[in-house]
Amino acid sequence: MDSMLEAAIWFWIPLCLVPIGIWFSVSGQAKSIGKIIAAIGLVLVMISSWTVPSSDSTAGGHLLLSISAPSLLLAYGVHGMIFGGNVPVGRLDSSARWSGSLAIFVSLLILCLMHWYSFTPLWRDGEVNPYWIVFWPTFLLFATSLCSVSAVALASYGENRLNESINLAVLSVFMAGIALSAMIFDGYMTTSDEFRDYLWLATADVFGTIVGMSLAIAAFAIVIWAYENSLPLPEISPPPTEEEIKHVVSLAKNHIGGEEE
Repeated sequence: MDSMLEAAIWFWIPLCLVPIGIWFSVSGQAKSIGKIIAAIGLVLVMISSWTVPSSDSTAGGHLLLSISAPSLLLAYGVHGMIFGGNVPVGRLDSSARWSGSLAIFVSLLILCLMHWYSFTPLWRDGEVNPYWIVFWPTFLLFATSLCSVSAVALASYGENRLNESINLAVLSVFMAGIALSAMIFDGYMTTSDEFRDYLWLATADVFGTIVGMSLAIAAFAIVIWAYENSLPLPEISPPPTEEEIKHVVSLAKNHIGGEEE
């Protein structure tokens, strides 16, 4: 079988099944079937490095499989920390915050070991997965920025959210410390120079994304403003005539009434 056809069958088609299954699940038309389709597609994508080893695209699936465990721990930890705190709805037991904090710490520890120890994702011929060196600095940069912005937003606009803001600020400093350490110390299979190069590229990507979103929002607002300004002023309706007033009064008399006690 042709290598491109194999990649299409075992990687690209399953990859397309994931959003299709999610759409079915979210739309409510076939929730169970949608979840099954998305799960099957995701599993096939993650094992594509074995089913289609000749395709370079399968490096993405290999990375997803490699970071699945810390990602699940991180998701559980974020959920526990958010809903184990001061939230109006869906609040969990207070122990969920501590278990969530532990899960986040363990997930970050695993990711650090994947950079500085032998847990580094190796893809083909003992080489580092090319997407790992892209994912790791981008994740650190995004997490640091998100935590810092959230901390400032909570402190500025939230009510009784000082503790949550401090926790986010501490987490932001911790993530920044990991990034600085990776910029200074070499990893198990990657050098600090490579990390710095990809970190600057990730910074450019994030900055470009923010600028692009801002320009899109600004353009949308300008279009709406220009359209509303181009609309003519609404015409003033003439006052009701005597016949219209009499008609309204007659309707009111026919439909409004009551018995005196």
